[in-house]
Amino acid sequence: MTIELYTVEASAHGPYAATPVPGTWGPYEPISVTRVTAEQIMVDLNVGDAGCGLAAAWDGPNLVFTWDERYHCEEGSETVTPDADGRYRIGDLWPWDRVQTAGQQARFTAGAMLRAALAEQGITVHTDGMSPSYAIPLDPATPAPEVYNRPHLLIADRSPSIEHAPAAHTGWVTFLHDENGEPDADQLYGIGNGTAPVDCLADSLAAATAIADWLAERH
Repeated sequence: MTIELYTVEASAHGPYAATPVPGTWGPYEPISVTRVTAEQIMVDLNVGDAGCGLAAAWDGPNLVFTWDERYHCEEGSETVTPDADGRYRIGDLWPWDRVQTAGQQARFTAGAMLRAALAEQGITVHTDGMSPSYAIPLDPATPAPEVYNRPHLLIADRSPSIEHAPAAHTGWVTFLHDENGEPDADQLYGIGNGTAPVDCLADSLAAATAIADWLAERH
């Protein structure tokens, strides 16, 4: 299954990692996303495009889009239900733009590309806003302010940054941290030597897959 990056056409929203729905695909056709990615799409719509006349909200497992005359000629709604794999097919309400080139990827930070890749695996990351890293709690019930002080996986770039340009990316590294938030083992994932650039999209997808596999084995 090919994973690609998408954004809402002519907007700064995204990138969203997704898979095209089988068949002929066009900008208004649906893409298939995880619940985590669907939640981010909802936030970007409700916050970033507030007032456009289109909004989204959860109704149990379903994602409901509603709109008024500002967005369309008349009021309406559309309910997106998860398929058998728990994925959401979202389309028809706006045009998608496939991120295909390095120039298009340069619109986003390396951190945004990593978060999109992790969201495709159903993983949400946290950041404390101070350290140049992301954290994934081993216990999903961990309160957000406590993530860095509890058992977690820490993800950072080999250079001291996470929101750098994709062209400046030198490789993600991942370490396990113990119940006190201290490093507890050798790195679980890492490529590159910290000096030469690394393909950010490929590295982000590989890191996300490795992290998802490790978490699945642990549980």
